[in-house]
Amino acid sequence: MEFTRSTRHFAMTVFVAALIFPLISMAGGTGATQNSNMPTGKNFITAAANINLAEVELGKLAGQKGNNQAIKDFGKRMIADHTQLESELQSLAKSADVTLPSAAGANASSLKNQLSADSASKFDDAYIEHMLAGHKQAIAMFENEIKHGQNAEIKSYAEKALPVIQDHIRIAEDVAGKMHLSGKLGLESPSKAISASASPA
Repeated sequence: MEFTRSTRHFAMTVFVAALIFPLISMAGGTGATQNSNMPTGKNFITAAANINLAEVELGKLAGQKGNNQAIKDFGKRMIADHTQLESELQSLAKSADVTLPSAAGANASSLKNQLSADSASKFDDAYIEHMLAGHKQAIAMFENEIKHGQNAEIKSYAEKALPVIQDHIRIAEDVAGKMHLSGKLGLESPSKAISASASPA
């Protein structure tokens, strides 16, 4: 049975929440926040790594399966930026004595399989919708670390990475606009970032 757009959006939002907040249930310690369910400190490092690894994997899939050149280009950007963010995170994790995951987790694999099953045209819509929902959640997590984090080095990483993630959502909105998806996805304006071709590859 095919998902409706609203059902798919809900499923993706649930996926993102599961990806970002895998360590919420851990009691006390460096993962505690003042008044939110978002991870901070060492738990933030692990959650950020999960995001980076997942976005690289999905970016590769976009390059392989995307029907629209703008989707393929966006996937390349995700690979480049999140690979760089993950590289910087590795040195931070070492100094904080955190062992990072070596591969994207089960939730990322599940979404990848779900997107892989879509036709090329459906993939484009689903992928960019996930990018918008996912980066909104990621921005909230990074802003929370900046506000509530206690470790200066970890907060510094979040402060450096946040503009990159904010740029990603602007680009995703631009791509959605050029693909005439803005109204369908509830975006107010169709284009506000890079110049992205919207012709099929």
